[in-house]
Amino acid sequence: MVYRYVGKSVPRIDTDKVTGEAEYPFDFELPGMVYAKLVASPYAHARIVKIDYKKALEVPGVIAVFTGKDFPFKVGIYAADRDVLAREKALYIGHPVAAVVAETLEAAEKAAELIEVEYEPLKAVFDPKEALKEDAPILHEKLGEYRHAVFITPVPGTNIANRVKLRKGNIEEGFAKADEVIENEYYEPLISQGYMENWVGVARVKRDGTVEIWSSHQSPFAVRNLLALSLGLPIHKVVVHHMYAGGGFGGKAGLLLEHIPVLLSMKIGGRPVKLELNREENFHYMAQRAGYYFKMKTGATKDGKLVAHWGEYILDAGAYADYTVNIARAVTFKPIGPYEIPNIHIDTYCVYTNKVPTTAFRGFGMMEMHFAFERQMDLLAKKLGIDPVEFRVKNALVPGKSYTATQELLRTDAGAPAEAIKKAAEEIVWGKPSEKPKEPWLYRGKGIAAFWKGPVQPSNAASSAIIKLNDDGSVDVLVGTGEMGQGTITALAQIVAEELGIPIEKVRIAPMRSTDMVAYTWQTVGSRGLFSEGQSVLRALEDLKNQIKEVASQIFKVHKDLIEIKDGKA
Repeated sequence: MVYRYVGKSVPRIDTDKVTGEAEYPFDFELPGMVYAKLVASPYAHARIVKIDYKKALEVPGVIAVFTGKDFPFKVGIYAADRDVLAREKALYIGHPVAAVVAETLEAAEKAAELIEVEYEPLKAVFDPKEALKEDAPILHEKLGEYRHAVFITPVPGTNIANRVKLRKGNIEEGFAKADEVIENEYYEPLISQGYMENWVGVARVKRDGTVEIWSSHQSPFAVRNLLALSLGLPIHKVVVHHMYAGGGFGGKAGLLLEHIPVLLSMKIGGRPVKLELNREENFHYMAQRAGYYFKMKTGATKDGKLVAHWGEYILDAGAYADYTVNIARAVTFKPIGPYEIPNIHIDTYCVYTNKVPTTAFRGFGMMEMHFAFERQMDLLAKKLGIDPVEFRVKNALVPGKSYTATQELLRTDAGAPAEAIKKAAEEIVWGKPSEKPKEPWLYRGKGIAAFWKGPVQPSNAASSAIIKLNDDGSVDVLVGTGEMGQGTITALAQIVAEELGIPIEKVRIAPMRSTDMVAYTWQTVGSRGLFSEGQSVLRALEDLKNQIKEVASQIFKVHKDLIEIKDGKA
């Protein structure tokens, strides 16, 4: 089939980014807007003895100063473990302990510098392995009292935010059958997602109690739901406006700092409050990707069949666990390659440390785990004297066999890992040395790894679309997917133009979309934006075309099945 738009390179419909007309949260302003500035702890772990902000209140233009005592509750995604502003203790360098609201940003910044905080430094723990020890300082003494999701298992009296166990087969019998066994440890540090745009949020509270937020995020409906849950508000009383976002990579997927300007607005009578971070603050306040420590023991027979895998995985969650408590589940159950291993024993710990909070990053723990396990596969293949490709093909899952957990691989396109590995080897001409680069300082080599990703998505991970046909034949597409530079809205416009046979210029997808106006979409994460939202758009287009045919059949007095929609006409 010959396509006019799909599969073709077309001008992006968000070219207003190039002209400078695109509006990001940083550019957004409202009448009567005021500004907020946070005061950060210089200590990784300290008791807050006293906060003196008398001098700050004397700065012209300052409206109010707030501390953790003004917000005596916790917020969070899977576990409500996070103070709005640090109350009894500061848990990491950069932990916000106070907030200033002023008529101008300059006044807010000046006042923040005048706030004096008396701290009692406490012993800090930075290594997640050390945080697991019995004598380690405890970050969350009331861990057992926190609201948390039913699939999260915190361990009160420790720094364990979540513990996950996986048992399959008999690990002792598995290793008894192994001719070769290797044991290794792998470590990966915390990493910033590195998006270009610093976080910005603008919030106001309307007279009827409705909360509105404009912020740098990936997923407007997720922010709406999490705000409502954290603040105890009905969902219909929270409206999230999605604007262009300058990157996200998972780091802007959940509830970030949106609750702070919302709560500050509530405190000052509903006036719009803008909180914008500079680059240094973004590193301090925004959650990073977790650190990982993997300890592994893997066994295989001399003919190259995997028989057992034992693992102890430790995730460095930082001071607040955010998405990382769920990533611990994903790391445990999903990513031991597309391989059949009959005996598995894994214990995973998501551990609090006195570092910046952590959250999602591209892959949701899959890439980090695959790095470690694929290295394990290479080392085991070398010890067995088997080609790395042959070793992987020999252990690749086939339909009917179960992967890490006990779920069987289905007979779908995903049911052919061996063929995928062979194809990859063929594409890079495996076994033949790479061509030597002309530059003497460059080296080129070949390697192979098998990677797959479990989506780890809940039952409400749905997408929806509303399509409106206008009198002039143009189309408005209302979707909740986030646009962070990945080009999803242009791809959706291509689909609409192709299906209706209209010029792509007649398809409009507004850059600013609100949760009270567009159709529900769970989140723009996990490479699901176009895949999921595209399916919703296709179904909405089918509905639209059926409606057009119904009307046309009445006008032309023929059966609707005889009517064809082509070039924007029926």
